[in-house]
Amino acid sequence: MIVSIAFVALTAALLTPVSAAPELSADPAPPPRVAIVAACTAAPPADGIIVGPVLQVIDGRTLCVARGPTPDQWVRVRLSDVHDREARSALMAAAFAKNVVCGATGHEGEGVVGRCIFGGASLGQLVQSQDIRVQAASWK
Repeated sequence: MIVSIAFVALTAALLTPVSAAPELSADPAPPPRVAIVAACTAAPPADGIIVGPVLQVIDGRTLCVARGPTPDQWVRVRLSDVHDREARSALMAAAFAKNVVCGATGHEGEGVVGRCIFGGASLGQLVQSQDIRVQAASWK
C-alpha cells in the first residue's frame, strides 16, 4: 500500500504541466547594491602591528586582517593612504587573501586606522596602479 501511494504521488508530480519559464529581457536591470557587514571585531594587538591575510574587504579603504580563523579574531583596518571609498574592486584585487603587515596609527569606531604593506608596497600605492586597476575589472 505504501509503495502504491508513493507511486501515485510521483506519477502525479511528473504529469503536472510545468509553466513556461519567464522570458528574459535583453537589457536586465543591474543587481541591487548590498551593504557589506563587517565580520571583524577583534581588538588590535597592543603593539599596533597587525599581520595576517586579508579575509574581508568592506569598501575601497576598509578591510579585515585575520589574526586567527574566526571573525572574532579579525581586526578591522581603515587604510590611511586610500581615500576612495568606492574603489572596493581595486582593493579586492590588491589585497584579498594576501598576507599583509599593517601598522595602526590610531583608532576609529570598531577598528584602527593605519597603513598596510604587501610585497614591499603600501596598499594605497597598489590600488592606484594600472595593473591592479586592470585586475579590479574582474572583481565587479
